[in-house]
Amino acid sequence: MKTLDLLRDQCQIQEYVWNRLDNYEPDWDWALGDADRKVSLIATGFSFEQNGWFSMVLDRRPRAQSDGQWQSLIGHNYLPMPHWNLDDDYELDVKHYDPKWKPPKNGFDDESAAELFGNTIRDALVHIRDQNGFAFNFLVLRGF
Repeated sequence: MKTLDLLRDQCQIQEYVWNRLDNYEPDWDWALGDADRKVSLIATGFSFEQNGWFSMVLDRRPRAQSDGQWQSLIGHNYLPMPHWNLDDDYELDVKHYDPKWKPPKNGFDDESAAELFGNTIRDALVHIRDQNGFAFNFLVLRGF
């Protein structure tokens, strides 16, 4: 049985995002769009099937949208999360950051594991937002 400590993972994700934003360099090549443009979209993703990682790609394109282009830059924009590599083994002992959280009644599968990791990332980003962590002059994010 694999143990997941999602409070620790959430903290790691928050630290990664804050460090990336604190150390942002416009000339950095591993963002979408031109260096002279502001970031208007932050694309995030994760994997738990073949290997474990969290990815965050900054998008400076004029009409940035969730079109999948961010995936071409994952290799330069990811936080390894090797303990997220479930390799189809869904026997999990989850230490969740929300004391009200309950595991799925029928155990984990692809869908519930994806929801677990996705919600962890979402909640980490919402926490950053609530701490005014996206208040950088190079960001022009809307609707978050």
